[in-house]
Amino acid sequence: MVRQGECLSKIADRYGFFWDALWNHERNAELKEKRKNPNVLMAGDQVFIPEKRIKEESGSTGQVHTFRLKGVPVRLKLRLDNSRGEARAGVPYALDVDGKKFTGTTGADGLVSVVVPPQSAKAHLRLQTGEEWMLDLGYMNPTDYTSGVQARLKNLGYYTGELNGQLDDALREALRDYQGNAGLSVTGEPDDATRAALLSEHGS
Repeated sequence: MVRQGECLSKIADRYGFFWDALWNHERNAELKEKRKNPNVLMAGDQVFIPEKRIKEESGSTGQVHTFRLKGVPVRLKLRLDNSRGEARAGVPYALDVDGKKFTGTTGADGLVSVVVPPQSAKAHLRLQTGEEWMLDLGYMNPTDYTSGVQARLKNLGYYTGELNGQLDDALREALRDYQGNAGLSVTGEPDDATRAALLSEHGS
C-alpha cells in the first residue's frame, strides 16, 4: 500500500528490486495504466511485490570471485524559470539532499540535475541570489487530484496558498491566471485540458 511521500523507486529500493521490474510486472499493469508515471503515485495505491528470484553463479573453488552489485541511482531534476517562463541558465546553486551536498550552476535549460539515493526525502536548494526552497521529495500527487493541481501551480509560481486539496477562491484565481497564460479556456476549473497542460509544463 503506497504511503504519502512514496514513489516507485523508493518502494522498489525498500524491497530490493529495480523500479522498472515492479512497474512492468503484469500484476501492476492496472496501476501503470492508471498513473502513467512511476514517480507520481497516490497514497492508497497498491503495488504488487513479487517474490525475489535466486540467481546462481558458478565459480572454481580456491579462487577469489568478485561480484558487483548494481546500484539504483535516482536522478533529481529541478528546472528554474523566471517569471516569463524562460530558463534561468548559469545560476550558481547549493543543494542539500538529506545531508548530501551538491554545488554547481544551472544548465542552459535552467536544470539542476543530480543523482541521489532512492530513499531521499528532503532537499534544500539555495541560489547565489539568496533565493531558497525546501522540497519534500516524492510528495507530488497525480493531477487527477486537486492537491496535485495545487502543487504544480505552486511550483510554477501561480498559486501561493496552502496545499489543502480544496478548490477554493485562491486556487480558482491561480487556475484562471495559468489558463490565460497557457492559451486555454479561462474557466477557473481544473478541466482535462488544464490538467494535461500542467502535466506537460511541470514535467511530471
